[in-house]
Amino acid sequence: MVYVATAVGLLLIAALAMQAWRLADNRAMDKAWAWLQSQAPATVETFDPAMVEGLPDAARRYFLYTIAPGTPLRVVSEIHMTGEIGLGSKEAQGYRPMRARQILAPPHGFIWRIRAGAGIMQLSGSDGMANGRSWTRFWLNGTLPVARAGDDENHLRSSFGRVAGEASFWTPAALLPQHGVRWEETDEPNLARAVITHGTLEQSIEIAVAENGQPL
Repeated sequence: MVYVATAVGLLLIAALAMQAWRLADNRAMDKAWAWLQSQAPATVETFDPAMVEGLPDAARRYFLYTIAPGTPLRVVSEIHMTGEIGLGSKEAQGYRPMRARQILAPPHGFIWRIRAGAGIMQLSGSDGMANGRSWTRFWLNGTLPVARAGDDENHLRSSFGRVAGEASFWTPAALLPQHGVRWEETDEPNLARAVITHGTLEQSIEIAVAENGQPL
């Protein structure tokens, strides 16, 4: 009986430790989310086509298509997602229902917060980058850590690449030259290239556009 009581006690301590770890993850994520929200400027300009007159032609057409004159130039977006996510392998994808929320604040970072699955197979957690740090933290049933990565240069560079790429379709206003984004000429008349920098990080993205500027 002593051994059983000891085993039960150890399991209880382990469960409590996991819950404390998970709560710490949530607190850190909430703090980072609030920090990203705070990166939105206090005053919001509206779009004037004159803002992009000096850009390479493909870049200018991209902005004229994606942002109508007079649109408030908001650079922090919050996105709600529903759908399915594959939690299996290439051969057996194992799609599960999922819901996610994301905040995107180029070039400062993003958080993608997800809850997926049902029953005894529920996945929750986040990918994120904020305040110079990046992470991947996912939990099974809110108890078992199943994926943890981050806090290294490669992960941070990868996360910044995601920020830059997603800015092109979620927050095009954040790519205007007034935010320090450099637009370069390319050899292709319908290819726009932007270079985004943030501290020591730099990422270029290329956007193929139609004649009317529609991103392809």
